[in-house]
Amino acid sequence: MKRSHQIWIRICVHLLVCTTFGVHSSEFGDAVTDDITSISLLKQNIPKDYKIPVTYIPKEVGGMCWVTLNVFHLELSLRGLADKFGNISSNKYNISILIEMLKETRYHMKNLEVITSDFECHYRDEKWQTGHYFQFVEDFLNTARSNRDSPEECDPPPCPTTTKASATTITTQYPTSGKEPLRFLPEVVERSLLSLLVIPIAAIVFLFVWKVSCSLTLRTCNLKPDCWQLSISLIASTFFGL
Repeated sequence: MKRSHQIWIRICVHLLVCTTFGVHSSEFGDAVTDDITSISLLKQNIPKDYKIPVTYIPKEVGGMCWVTLNVFHLELSLRGLADKFGNISSNKYNISILIEMLKETRYHMKNLEVITSDFECHYRDEKWQTGHYFQFVEDFLNTARSNRDSPEECDPPPCPTTTKASATTITTQYPTSGKEPLRFLPEVVERSLLSLLVIPIAAIVFLFVWKVSCSLTLRTCNLKPDCWQLSISLIASTFFGL
């Protein structure tokens, strides 16, 4: 009788152990299957050339803290992508599955805000095509599963130094002191303009002298033909000293 009781106890214990491990393994398997299925469907449904904005830190910069540094910004990026679709869209439903996985990952992390703030200068803002974007999401989830214990402290590398190309500007410097005169135009242009001004000035002076000489000679010659010769001789004598 005692032997039969022991057998039943052992059977119950074995069933309990198998059931417990079976439940945990099924939950883990469903999670892996869900994200693979969701990512595959999203790659098919969203156009390949669609550009999805993302803020991230590369693995070579984040190191052991790569998952911790990217979980929050990746979740924000997925939320922004989900808002592009309607409530009954299958894309929005599949994206919500990925968001829940990220929320679960983020829930177990410590000092997330402090670590994210320490690496602020290392984040990059880019827009990726659909295939590249969801390859990053898949890589993130696989890395998060393999490294469940997130570090509590992370030492950020020095911030990158950004060299901005200085714009080349052409400036004209005008002398304000010294013996050189202030010039707004090249010397050759100034000479050309001065030579052009001489012609109208000479014409004006010529007309003025001609008018004066005519008014003087008209009084004496009473519009005789010799009067014009006299006027011309006066003008010639004025300009050429004849």
